[in-house]
Amino acid sequence: MGSTQLSVSSFAERELELATREAELARREATLRRLEEGDLDRYEELEARLAEVERREREVQRSHDALAAQRERLEAVRAEYESRRDSLAQRSRELDGERDRLRGQRARLVATSLELDQRERAVASAAEAAPVEPVPPAAPPAPSSSSAPPSDPGAGDEAAWTAWWAKQLGTPLEAA
Repeated sequence: MGSTQLSVSSFAERELELATREAELARREATLRRLEEGDLDRYEELEARLAEVERREREVQRSHDALAAQRERLEAVRAEYESRRDSLAQRSRELDGERDRLRGQRARLVATSLELDQRERAVASAAEAAPVEPVPPAAPPAPSSSSAPPSDPGAGDEAAWTAWWAKQLGTPLEAA
């Protein structure tokens, strides 16, 4: 009978081992299910995080594009500013040259005006110092032909003179 007992005790041991193994497998299966459920929750959490990261990526890309456009506008404004600054500097140099030219011209005019004033004062002081006698008009030159005036008007040839002047002026002269 020892063999039956052995077999029963071995059967019981075997049954116990099987039950232990089954319990271990159940525990592992439960752990796997929990992990799968946890993985599902994690998977949903990862999908939500991925969607958030993609949304933030799009925002960053839009910000990057806006920044690039702003840089381009800034460069355009800077180039326009430098162009205007250069043209204003050039215009300023031109105006400085024109102002210098006008100052020189004004200085020459003032110098000329002073010279004229000095000449007028010199002439006025000379006129006060020595009164000028009126110079009688010069006699016309002696006639050499019929178009020349008569030689001496004081010599009694007044009619010749009148005729000569009438020809010169184109109208007869009246007696004075």
